[in-house]
Amino acid sequence: MDTWTAIDSIRVVRAFAPRPLEAAHLRRILDAGRRAGSSKNLQRWAFIVVEDRARLEELARVGSYAGHLAGAAVAVALVTPEPRAADSPRSVLWDLGRAAQNMVLAAWEL
Repeated sequence: MDTWTAIDSIRVVRAFAPRPLEAAHLRRILDAGRRAGSSKNLQRWAFIVVEDRARLEELARVGSYAGHLAGAAVAVALVTPEPRAADSPRSVLWDLGRAAQNMVLAAWEL
């Protein structure tokens, strides 16, 4: 799928097929996030993969918009340290958004 087709056709849903995600597909999604550009090329992020059903169900209860995680095969948390005083405090948020969008597009292509 070319980039424009992916952007133009993507459907972000919160209902998932009851099948596991192939390891190769998960690696590709994570790699898409890793390849996102970041402010000053610092890549101040970590991706935490959650596949354990009990953990996914627990995560589904952490917020009013997290219920869909209970039915997901995998969840990926994008985390970053507190910005240092010398950093632009919001730049890392843009960086995480770029990484997340790369992952969403990679998942859609699969």
